[in-house]
Amino acid sequence: MTDPTPANDAADHDADFDDATSATLDTLEDVLDAVRARHPGTPQWEFCEGVLTALLCTRRTMGEDEWLPLVFGRAASEVFATPAERTQFSMGWLARESQLRAALDADVESLDDERALSPAVMDWRGLLASLPEADRAEATEGQDGLPPALAQVWASGFLAVVDHWADDWAPPRDKEIAEMLDDALSCIEDLTADDTGAPVLNLYDPNGPPSVSQARFDAFGEALWAVYDLHDIARTLGPRVAPAVSDKVGRNDPCPCGSGKKYKKCCGA
Repeated sequence: MTDPTPANDAADHDADFDDATSATLDTLEDVLDAVRARHPGTPQWEFCEGVLTALLCTRRTMGEDEWLPLVFGRAASEVFATPAERTQFSMGWLARESQLRAALDADVESLDDERALSPAVMDWRGLLASLPEADRAEATEGQDGLPPALAQVWASGFLAVVDHWADDWAPPRDKEIAEMLDDALSCIEDLTADDTGAPVLNLYDPNGPPSVSQARFDAFGEALWAVYDLHDIARTLGPRVAPAVSDKVGRNDPCPCGSGKKYKKCCGA
């Protein structure tokens, strides 16, 4: 996976999150920076945040050994330099998981509610636009085109889980719930497209040059409500249950004793 964010810039969470959340995110980003020094393709936390959010909306619980290879593209034994580094990442992940779960379990009626889901996403275009010209040139050196649009990386992480564990995200037989599932996933998929609308606001610096269109901002809000719907669907349906398989032998089936005869003319006679 390639690093989609401007070089040498980290998200400043202090303006948007409480101290506990900011500390958790800083810890996770510190570990990712260390891993990235050894494995340049390591994603930024925003992608991981999308993965984690999707895992909370998946119908079964997945262990670390399942999702770590998806995040890092390699086995856990190849990712972390020391057991302590892995423990630091795991503890940070569990702390952030608890924060996101609390938001998804909260009974909120507005995204302005302080308890509402607030993913750790960055307005990278707003950040760049707010930098002095010299710093902006340094941050984008060697990169083609604009940085990702608002929540584009987060949505990619979310959908990576959906695609990788397609069986767990298969629509149920209930047509109404299946339609809700499809509509919610479509809202998140919309964020994987570029923001081509006229910029009207800067989410990194309210006083900075506009970098996000109103349509993109509204689409992000719709995607957050979609996550609530997906979380509710997962809790309603529960883990997928494998169809029951009968071990009963039919009268015309080959006899399990291996005689080559039909069951009804052998052991079933």
